[in-house]
Amino acid sequence: MQDVIELYLESLRLEKGASLNSVEAYARDLDRFNKHFPQKKPAEISSLDITDYLLKLQQSKLSSGSIARNLSAIKGLFKYAVRTGALKNNPAAAIGGPKIFRPLPDTLTIEQIIKILSLPDQATKLGLRDRALLEFLYGTGARISEALNCRNDDLIPEMMLVKLLGKGKKERVVPLGKVGWQILKKYQTEARPLLADKKSADYIFLGNRGHPLKRMAGWRIVKKYCLLANISKNISPHTFRHSFASHLLAGGADLLAVQELLGHADISTTEIYTHLDRDFIISEHREFHPREKWKNL
Repeated sequence: MQDVIELYLESLRLEKGASLNSVEAYARDLDRFNKHFPQKKPAEISSLDITDYLLKLQQSKLSSGSIARNLSAIKGLFKYAVRTGALKNNPAAAIGGPKIFRPLPDTLTIEQIIKILSLPDQATKLGLRDRALLEFLYGTGARISEALNCRNDDLIPEMMLVKLLGKGKKERVVPLGKVGWQILKKYQTEARPLLADKKSADYIFLGNRGHPLKRMAGWRIVKKYCLLANISKNISPHTFRHSFASHLLAGGADLLAVQELLGHADISTTEIYTHLDRDFIISEHREFHPREKWKNL
């Protein structure tokens, strides 16, 4: 089985463009799965064997999320084995995973976003860069890695569009919006030339010494202005992405459109933001509906 596992992991890296962290996690999961069946060849493993293995993972107090990831790795392995002709049947095809509780992500209100965006000092090169990055994150819904990997060639100024390279090296094109585009253009004209040097290459967002901004630097920029805005939530760059999605849906955007903008492969991932919107509606009803205030019958 080890040979099939190694070929499958290689296909994840080369064909699917999976991240190093994802491949390493799958490698650990499949190594444990392989060791559970030391005497069996892949063709000898049945659906019952896999179900029994998942039950043992559950009994070992593994979280439902970890069990779901293990099953995903196993399903991917057997699907690959069938596709490449190593197996005729897929014993994992019909096996369902555990239901996973997904905590709702923190989001910012529109007023909080506006306050944060107003704080960077645009009279300084770093302040203008910070404002451009914050506008970019909220305007496009980009992941911080997507924003920081963006290059000048990824901008389509005549249409105010940006090309983003997401998970699995999947490219999508998203609009930035008038205000965000104006700030980005101002940054590129006035501040970026003062930051750029030979180390900058074609990257848009640069550090004080000319290097392309790193992920942790982007995180610190977001955290800095959230603290200045006196926002006590546990904020990260991804909070801007969550806020982008929830604000669009609250404004009436189509769920499929938001899925495309976020680059989600599965719409169920996007649907979590409809729950956020529903919670907001419930809270508004409880606060403002007259019958909620009349306690006595």
